[in-house]
Amino acid sequence: MLIILPLDIQQNRTAFDCNVRVLNDFLHKTARQHREKGLSNTFVLLDEANQCEILGFFTLSFLEIEAETVPREHFRNMPTSKRLPAAKLARVAVDKHHQGKGYGDLLVADAVKRVATTCRESGGVVGFFVDAKDESVKRFYLRFGFIPLQDAPLSLFLPLKSLLLAMDQALATR
Repeated sequence: MLIILPLDIQQNRTAFDCNVRVLNDFLHKTARQHREKGLSNTFVLLDEANQCEILGFFTLSFLEIEAETVPREHFRNMPTSKRLPAAKLARVAVDKHHQGKGYGDLLVADAVKRVATTCRESGGVVGFFVDAKDESVKRFYLRFGFIPLQDAPLSLFLPLKSLLLAMDQALATR
């Protein structure tokens, strides 16, 4: 059975290889430090039977965005503040030996669920942002309801309303 847990010292970070050096380096050298410093949180996909091998990971962070970054149709009824709280899917990667198994979908779905839960239970955000590295990755995120930002087409946004709807649908299917 697959599980997603916060990154900890017991998992073998150095064995992970997704064929993208910057993502590998982040997991190998930086992710745990960022977690300890409160800068971001990295979650890892594991097989429950072998919790040392990282199959994939994602990193979440929270930030403030300029209000004009939010697409106008999602900005109605928002506070007049120039800066708004947001969540960011900073990184997603699947080990090269496990790509093509749908693990990326699992990781993004879990990230959406975590942000929606946080909004419901602890505090709000205007939405969930992600930067796609290219058009192919952009199409991947579009499947989850992310919307491209007008001035930055590889930057995408999932409105709070969509986050909460996804959470409600997930709860309804339990």
